[in-house]
Amino acid sequence: MHIEYKELKPLSIKGATMLVGFPTSGLVGSIAASYLANRLEMEMVGYFRSEKMPPVTAIHDYKPMPPLRVYKSDRYNLVVVLSEIVTPISLSSEMASEISKIAEKIKSPLLITLGGISLHQDEESVYGISTSEELVASLEKRGQIKRVKEGATTGVAGLLLTPGIAKTPVLSLLAETLEEQPDPKAAANVLKIVAKILKIKLDTGELEEEAKILSQATREAVLSSKKTKRKQLGQMYG
Repeated sequence: MHIEYKELKPLSIKGATMLVGFPTSGLVGSIAASYLANRLEMEMVGYFRSEKMPPVTAIHDYKPMPPLRVYKSDRYNLVVVLSEIVTPISLSSEMASEISKIAEKIKSPLLITLGGISLHQDEESVYGISTSEELVASLEKRGQIKRVKEGATTGVAGLLLTPGIAKTPVLSLLAETLEEQPDPKAAANVLKIVAKILKIKLDTGELEEEAKILSQATREAVLSSKKTKRKQLGQMYG
């Protein structure tokens, strides 16, 4: 056993939806899960640790925190597994198994993984993949997600979609994102779908504002880089 779950408080909740956010493309999963836990004022009830995981301690609001945490909300009947570190490949299968065990323990009706995908199509799109054909077909019919015909999804989220890993139905929500930088806009897009599925009100305004600031900073950095390049190469070059 390489992964240990440390319980801070009993996970005394039944029939709760589970959300899992890991740092994939654009860090969408981590950003979305963190925002959701904070916005809904969820309670941290435990964390995962392993000697094989990166030696990292997260710091939030001046407090040191484990990077792979579990939150719950009795009010919203919700459990969130949030990771701020990339799970080593050697631990991915065991991590997926541990998450599945929690879902089974609380008798969760649905396990939703959040992440990003770069298909370079509609930047507002959210794609859905599920072990339940009925669920993904229903979401597509309502215009909430698009489907992925061909491709691959990796890591813990990918393993959770593998038949037999989780007894709970699994839905993977992937927002169109930029791979090379954190993408709060994509996180906001995926959370809007989560809010519809859970039938809760969720203000994503702060994430969208962060996206505008980041976008402006990126544009300024690009312009600055081009100006520097022109000075170095002369005006005849781009």
